[in-house]
Amino acid sequence: MGRPLNKKFFANTNLRLFGTANVGGESVASVAAVTTGVSGMTYLTGGPYTILAADITAPQIAGGAKPVLTFQPTSATAGTVAVVSAGSGYTSTPTVTVRGSLAAGTGTATPAATLTSGNALRQNGIKCEVQVGAGSELTTGDILKQVNGRSYKVQTTDSSTATVCKLVTTEAKDANQMSIKATDSDGGTYFVAKLTARKVVLVSAANVHLTTSTAGAQFVSTTTTIAKWTFGSAVANTTVTIENQ
Repeated sequence: MGRPLNKKFFANTNLRLFGTANVGGESVASVAAVTTGVSGMTYLTGGPYTILAADITAPQIAGGAKPVLTFQPTSATAGTVAVVSAGSGYTSTPTVTVRGSLAAGTGTATPAATLTSGNALRQNGIKCEVQVGAGSELTTGDILKQVNGRSYKVQTTDSSTATVCKLVTTEAKDANQMSIKATDSDGGTYFVAKLTARKVVLVSAANVHLTTSTAGAQFVSTTTTIAKWTFGSAVANTTVTIENQ
């Protein structure tokens, strides 16, 4: 049916381009300057001080890393945040908490973080729903590698090691099974039965990944129907969008 998937579709280029974890999602680009916003809160003098890792929400994608951030007081009630290491694996903006003394008991402020965008945007990877072993069915599995036409090496928050999982076209998963979602230009959804570098075999299905949806109708649901695919916008009767993160 065609060539196997290039490693770029699994966000492996992020390690080379960014020097951080080779997962999908985004990194922290910047964090806004902060003022206390809390009565009686004051900052230490000196600095910069490293913001506690516990005060930064974790990335949503398994294998991602929290950023390393420092806080530089500019007065007793204000300061700036610098990004030392951008982290990886975020699909939504993290919450960053700055403490008056970078320790408990002195009040806190929550400056707004921004994620990478434009030329700094990290390479997305194919997203899957997966169950590793006896763990939970998770909708944020990150595919690291294609093993063969219907098996992939997947990483999730349930396991610290990558696991080979079989691609299936059912909502319910057994141990070490996974599914990939595709969407047509009308918003109709499909399970992916097989995926190569340019083509995809589709099985029409509603409620893919446990969300309310309408079964896709642009592409006939048979194991011989093949469409083109993209990470971008689908084109009617020509391409589908493969879910990515």
